[in-house]
Amino acid sequence: MSNSPVQQIMQSPNVLGYVQCSDAGDVIVQEGNEVDVLANVLVYFQQVATLIGDSFGLEDFQEAQIQGKSLTVICVPHKGGAVGVILNSRARVNETVAVVRQALAAM
Repeated sequence: MSNSPVQQIMQSPNVLGYVQCSDAGDVIVQEGNEVDVLANVLVYFQQVATLIGDSFGLEDFQEAQIQGKSLTVICVPHKGGAVGVILNSRARVNETVAVVRQALAAM
């Protein structure tokens, strides 16, 4: 039996939490640690990232990474909303992004 897309993401090494928000900002799914804060800002972050991308002439917001000392957050648009994944400092970000994209393609 295969895992759900959220389970696939959460089982990736060094993933701490996952949040999916609708285009209206409603939390659809959240799981893990530190997700309450991410859920509160994810949709706003997507809007700001889109504005920044537009100012640079980029067509669409595809992905953003916010890196701190101990955490990294990946933000990816999905079906009009956004998905945010919180990683610890040991995560291999590019590998995790590939897992996230593959899981989202199955949703």
